[in-house]
Order: sequence, then C-alpha cells, then structure tokens
Amino acid sequence: MSAAEVHADLIQIFREEATEHLDGMVECLLAVEGGQASSEGTDALFRHAHSIKGNAGMVGLQEAGSIANAIEDVLARAREVGALSPMLTDPLLHATDALRRAVAGEDGVAAAAIQELATGTPENGCAAGHGPPESSVVEPKRLAAEQRDVEPREQMAGTPRDVASSRSIRVAAHTVDRMLDTVSETVLHHRRLEHVLDGAPQATQEAVEQEVDRGERLLDELQEAVLELRMVPLSSITSSLPRAVRDLAAVEGKEVDLKITGSETQLDRVLLDGMSEAINHLLRNALAHGIELPDARERAGKSRRGAIELHAEPRGGQVAIEVRDDGGGVATRALAEGARRGSLVDVLTEAGFSTAESVNEIAGRGVGLDAVKRQVESVGGSLAIDTEPGIGTSTTLLLPVTLALLRVLILERGAQRFGVPLASVAEVIALDGVMMLGGRPSILVGEKSLALADLASVFPIDTSGLPEISRALVVDATNGRVAVGCEEVIGEQEIVVKPLGSAILGDGAVVLILDPAHLVRQAPHVSTATRAGSGVAALKARQAPKVLVVDDQFTVRELQRSILRASGYRVEVACDGREALDALNTKEPFDLVVTDLQMPEMDGLALLAAIRADPEHSSLPVVIVTSRGSEEDRKRGAQAGADAYIVKDEFDQQALLETVERLVGAQ
Repeated sequence: MSAAEVHADLIQIFREEATEHLDGMVECLLAVEGGQASSEGTDALFRHAHSIKGNAGMVGLQEAGSIANAIEDVLARAREVGALSPMLTDPLLHATDALRRAVAGEDGVAAAAIQELATGTPENGCAAGHGPPESSVVEPKRLAAEQRDVEPREQMAGTPRDVASSRSIRVAAHTVDRMLDTVSETVLHHRRLEHVLDGAPQATQEAVEQEVDRGERLLDELQEAVLELRMVPLSSITSSLPRAVRDLAAVEGKEVDLKITGSETQLDRVLLDGMSEAINHLLRNALAHGIELPDARERAGKSRRGAIELHAEPRGGQVAIEVRDDGGGVATRALAEGARRGSLVDVLTEAGFSTAESVNEIAGRGVGLDAVKRQVESVGGSLAIDTEPGIGTSTTLLLPVTLALLRVLILERGAQRFGVPLASVAEVIALDGVMMLGGRPSILVGEKSLALADLASVFPIDTSGLPEISRALVVDATNGRVAVGCEEVIGEQEIVVKPLGSAILGDGAVVLILDPAHLVRQAPHVSTATRAGSGVAALKARQAPKVLVVDDQFTVRELQRSILRASGYRVEVACDGREALDALNTKEPFDLVVTDLQMPEMDGLALLAAIRADPEHSSLPVVIVTSRGSEEDRKRGAQAGADAYIVKDEFDQQALLETVERLVGAQ
C-alpha cells in the first residue's frame, strides 16, 4: 500500500473518530443551554476538543487543529471559573459547525470561526444577560443545511462504542453484502441438492441427509454471523438530531425539547441509512405542523416548551420507529377528509397536500410525507399516523429488521407463487360464502365483513376464477386489512430477498414478494369484473406483446421474466448485448427491450446505440434496469435514447409493469 493510500486510510479513521467527538461536544453544549451546566460537562468538552486538536495535527489538517485549539482556549477560561456560561453555547456551537466542515476537508473556515469565538464571549465585551454580538450570529437555517451537507461517518458494525473495553472492526457495507450474497447462493445450492437427492437409494440418501443437515447448521451459523455485521443501533444516525431540532425550532420561533428513547434498537444498516431522511422529515413535520408557538401553548394550558419524542422498539418481528409530539394535532379539514376516505395516511401523503397555513423553509408545500411513505413501502414497511386534536400526533414507521432475510408465507395462484411477509398475516381461513357488498367481493371473518382481493385481479394472472375449495390469507397493514384469495397455501419459509423484490425457492421457482399495503389499497377498487377489460384479458384480445430481457445475471433475468410472464407478456432472455442483437435480428419482432447496463461482450449503452442506429429497430422502446443510479448515469441513459430508467435498489414490480404497459401501449 502506498504512502498516499496509508494517509487516506488515516484521514478516514480520523474523520470517524472526530465525528464522534463533535457529536459529544454538541450533546454537552445543548445540555448547558438547557440549564444543565457543570464542571464535568466542561471537562468533557475540553477532552473532546483536545483529542480533535491532537489527531488533526497528526494527519495534517491544520485548519481543524486551529479551530479545536481556539475552542480549547474558551473552555480553559470556563474551567477556571468552574462552569460554562449558557451565553457561550451559541458561539461554541457555531465553532463546532466550522470544525465539522474542516474535518470533512473544507478549506478557509478557520479564520471566521476563530474570530467569532474571540468576539462572541462574555470575557470579550459581551455583557451579561445578552447574547453574542450580531456579527457572531449564524442563521439557524444555514446551520441546519450545513449539518446536512457534512458527509456521514462510517459506522462500526456490531461493536459497542466503548472501544477501550472491546476491539472493533470497520467493515465496508459492500463487503458485507458480497458475503451475504455468497451465503445466499450456497443456501440455494443446498436446497437444490436436497431436491435432486429425493430419488437416491435409501442407504446413500441417509448418509447424504446427515451431511446436508450438518451443512445446514453451519450455513445457519454463518448466515447469522454475516447478518449481525449489517446490524447497527438507531443511535448511529441520531446524534445530530437534537442540534437540528434546536436550530429549526429557532427558525419557527418555538421552544422544543427532543427526547430520544430506544436508540439501542438494532436495524439493518442499509435500511437505516435509507430511513435517515424520512426520520428527519417526520421531525420537521412535528415542528412545523404539530408544536404550537409558546404563547398559543400557554393559552391552551400547556407548557411553553413543546415535547417531541423519537422512539424505537422491536414489534412483532419488525421494528417500529415513532415520532410523537404534544402539539395541536392534525388540522380539522384533514381529519374530515381522512374520515371520508377511510385513511388519514392516504390524505396526508397525497402529493401536494399540506396542512401548513403558510410556506416557509421547513414546510408548507405539501411535499415530503408522500416520499416518506414511498420509501418505507419500498423496503416492505408501512406508515401509520395517529392524532388527537389538541393533544398531539404520532407517526410510526413499521420496518423489517433486515432487508436480507424475510420470513414469508408462500401461496399459489394460477401456477404462480407469491410470498406474503409473515408478520403481516393474521390468519389463514377456508374461503367460502363470498358475497358482494357495494359491488365488491367480500367475506365474513368473525362477525366483520372484509374485502376480498383475488390475486388474479390484483396481478393480471392468466387463470380462471377461484375454485370452490380455496383459501384466503387475512393480511394486516397499517392502512387496513384485506383477505387475499388463493388456490393453495404452500407453507412458511425464510427466504433470501433478491433484487426486484423477489426470491428463488429450492426447486428453482420464482416467488414474487407482495406488499401488504398495496393489497389493501387495491382491494376496494379491484374485482374480477372491473378488471376484465385490462391486464391479461386485454392482452388476449390481441397477440401478447413480446419483451426481450437482457442481463448477465441469471437470477435477475429469471425474476424479470417471471414478473412479465405473470402479467401476460411473452418473454425471451439474453445474457448480454451481443446475444440480444442476434435475437432482435433473427427472431420475430419484439415490442420492447429491458436491459441492464453493465454486461460483458456488449454493455447496455452499446446495445441501445446499436438499436437506435438500426432503421428497423430505431423506434423500439428500451427500458434500462440497472444498479447504477447516479444522476450522471441517468443522464447518459437518457442521452443514449432510453425510454425509461429504473434503478434496481429502488425497484418496484408494479412500477416496471406500468412502465412496460405504457410503452407497449404507446406503439
């Protein structure tokens, strides 16, 4: 490893450790501002600043060292008098912001930060009982933005914070993901082996079964160990939240205390990183829409200071992350609309809907909560909102513990297998006595009627109606409950979730993972009669469109083939761009191409260029489905002539089907 590479590694380690020290400084300063000043707190601040100063000098970040040194000087004077004045919190918080930017590598921030510390302290002309001079005040809005701009630190997976009592290992997320993929493929191979050996001679079969059992135990242990590497506590993303809430409250002219509980709750690292912005948005919502102004709270008989709590806890095989406030509750018009529609969540997450009376930097444009809902549902979770006028509002994200493994109930409809997350299945019942209520099929469960969703209607499966002897799953989601009709319930299984929201069973069958919230949304609107003119029935009225799927990964090809075939399309596959061109030029015409970007022989962009250059195929719709999701990649795809661009990490089966249907129908 070169000296430059060693230095880069040291810089990264320094930034991770410095970020922890900075988070500790902010926590101490907010405690001082809240009236909890102590000599111990000042000593802790001094130790944090001193550690950053020493380490910054070792890696050559002089600006960071200079700011930390200036903070030390201020704290040294505070230690002399035995406590830190609350008047110092603003300039010191501003200095920690500048130090955070210097640690991240930004140049030219030290001079202004040091000058502000020199002019904004009581010892330098700031009279008692007054804040720092106007020149030293930094806008809270800018502070919040600056905090969001600082690059996040890599978390130490599966290790406690007290590194003195425990050794820790830093593992890159992509390394863990690669290990997990290897394990999952080994598990799949093991299950295929069991399937093949079903017909082996008895003596041989018994010996092999013993080895298979032993291998299964070892694989389970390895899989569990790998999964633990992906797990991190909620606290890994919450350290900056008290400061952010404090600054945003200042913008709104409100007084708020943020309490974080259950921060030790463990979640999948990839999932938690993706939920960080969702949690931030819920906190901003609580501030802007929930917590009242101090005078208004006083008139309502409440404390002038509002209370917001961020709470996490395991809940029935999932994790609930809840943001609750003691504000005024959701607006009356939103409650009325929610009662009319039967879902407050659907009202508040409707694009463009807002309960804010005016637009400002925090809220009011009706964007964001709908994105939160999409983000949560994209990982198999759900969103719930509970409110009481004048008392407060609680918003809950119900999430899977991990994105890698999922326990599902396998069912079958029209020779197609589906998986429903087991945590969402309330019960399995025999399906009889179907009745029509309001023009919709329904059944009685206990003493209540429940809408019935036939999977052949929700997904355009090419099959007849449900047989007389069939089953139904009662599925619970935060937006309601629905009965899902099927021909057979195969059983419960723990699956390795693959890209595209699917999995492969031991016998090679593809299972599509169903979103319970989507089933609930579809049930009131879908019946076999209303869908008779669309989906498979519509495709049968003419020759079914033909789609070419191009991807060098077998699993992805088969999953896409299964999704499209289940919706009535004719599908052929190719391993790379060269094979795809041969198929386009030698077989009957295709109606659409779905292609990956990164492939051997000929990649997706080269394939797209060849298609657009051929007069016979130049107008053929092409959809890119890839793991490369940067703006630059999307721009290259659009410039090359792609009709749609879908990122695998954000993949949604319904979105793919809607895109294909739109492009095929436009021809």
